[in-house]
Amino acid sequence: MKKAFTLFSVLILVFIFSILAVKIYEVKSINSINIINKYKYIQAKNHLAFLEEYIKSFSDYSSFEKLAIENENYSINAYVKEEINFYEIELVVKANDHDIRVQRVITIPK
Repeated sequence: MKKAFTLFSVLILVFIFSILAVKIYEVKSINSINIINKYKYIQAKNHLAFLEEYIKSFSDYSSFEKLAIENENYSINAYVKEEINFYEIELVVKANDHDIRVQRVITIPK
């Protein structure tokens, strides 16, 4: 009877510790995914700031409707719409491998 109880208690302890180990690894996995998403978001914001500076360096916006910058990890695009007194430019940066998208609309007078 003692051996059966000892075996049963050991099995229960192994079961409890395995559940705890799985929970700990899940939390670590979620934390690493959050860190990756934060990094990708910061990188997308940096690309957006660069794109805005690059677009503002142009003098003539009527020559193009779309501008795309090639990057293997991000899709970097600018869409130009000509209004009556100004140009409305939509800047879009999207990560190719994650669900991260950052956009901004700027207006530049003619």
